Amino acid sequence: MSIDFEKFAVGDVINFEKEFTLTDFENFSKISGDFNPLHHNKEYAALHNGNNNIVPLHLIIAPLSRVAGMNFPGTPSLYLSHSVRAISQLRYEEKITYSAKILAINSVKRVMTIKVIGFVGKKVIFDAELKTRALRSEWDQEIDCEIFQDSSKGRVLITGSSGAIGSAIANKFAREGWPLLLQSRSKRDASEIISMDKNNISIELVKADLSTKKGIDTLIKKIDLLGDIGTVIHTASPPLNSPFKDLAEINYTALKTITEAAVPDMLKKQKGKIALIGSTAMMSMIDGLEDYAASKSMAASYLKRLDSGLGHYGINGYVFAPDFVSTEYSEKIRGNSPSLLPEEVASKLYKMLTSESSFMTVQYLDSLMDGSYGFSHNSQSNDNLLLNSIYSKNDKDKIDQFIDDSESKLVKCIQLILPNASYEQIRDGGMGITPGWDSLAQIQVILEVEKLFEHRFTSSDFENLKTFNGILKVLN
Repeated sequence: MSIDFEKFAVGDVINFEKEFTLTDFENFSKISGDFNPLHHNKEYAALHNGNNNIVPLHLIIAPLSRVAGMNFPGTPSLYLSHSVRAISQLRYEEKITYSAKILAINSVKRVMTIKVIGFVGKKVIFDAELKTRALRSEWDQEIDCEIFQDSSKGRVLITGSSGAIGSAIANKFAREGWPLLLQSRSKRDASEIISMDKNNISIELVKADLSTKKGIDTLIKKIDLLGDIGTVIHTASPPLNSPFKDLAEINYTALKTITEAAVPDMLKKQKGKIALIGSTAMMSMIDGLEDYAASKSMAASYLKRLDSGLGHYGINGYVFAPDFVSTEYSEKIRGNSPSLLPEEVASKLYKMLTSESSFMTVQYLDSLMDGSYGFSHNSQSNDNLLLNSIYSKNDKDKIDQFIDDSESKLVKCIQLILPNASYEQIRDGGMGITPGWDSLAQIQVILEVEKLFEHRFTSSDFENLKTFNGILKVLN
């Protein structure tokens, strides 16, 4: 097949799978000279690593050569450089999926920058960034892996699609040309949900009761069959006055199960979004809505953790919290209170998911606020306080007044190690919380802080200072 370098595009992605065996290690050890018993001796692993022999990192990343030499760009490839981070351990005969995605192309020099991740299920084993150069602009070679081009409109799964808010969201995305997977408890024709000509849009419907295992299994089977879910929007929820068990089952457990089914395919594309339709009740004390608010907050906490862990790989979590909406669902609670229209919610949600947005957006009748939700550091004290609301971007200048020089300097220092993490993610985070801040980055962070602040940390500090606030407290 004839290959033209100009045909490659940013966002192109390939996937392949591999399993490593002890025979692979034997061959690897002969070449590398690595005979570490952790990689092959069961008795040693039983004593030192929880009974698991692990595949050495350099064997795991050997397929990076395949990525460069057979795919990006292919046979005229010159391997220029790479950087690699070990995230988790891989066991022998465990199937690992590789995803390689083109991040940048210099067409003049025919140089590619490629992001490669290896993962098992939703557990990332390693990530790498490599640069390659094509020695020629055109060549012939056999196809090794199918190249999938980046699609800005992956399929959108909307749960609770037959409800007023769910159907408004479905109609908005349909009008914008997105393929859909619509879940509802009752089997409805697409024409009952989508009030327009489908215009050749792919719309799949699935009847599934998310409060039952059978219903969840039915939806998961459909997700696996399609294999193309790019966005999940969870609107499904029991009645506001339902028992807490029922509310938690749909608002939290169902969302978590659906997300974990969709994430592996998102990791293959290194792109995906999971959104929860929350409520301003999460940030206020409305009598009678305590259980409802708590179940939504559980889901928000789960998505924030997912966003922190997988945001570095293009998979983000979001919470969209509208005020009262004029629907039958909330009629008994809101009474005659001024209310948003479902179409207003759908429009603002669409904008949030198709542009750069913060983790959480709150929609009132006449305003929008966005920011974070959960535990955050209060710079005027040493306590971690639970935010019952979110801060607005418009308030950032006011907040900055209270941040002392050492705090600002520390944020900038950590950004040298974690360039993709936002100001808030660093200031409110730490190892396992902030995207990219893993055990290896932790060592780099401490070393960089030592250099910039001319402060020597103890070996105990290296082990225990795993949050921004902890480091700042020691420096102060």
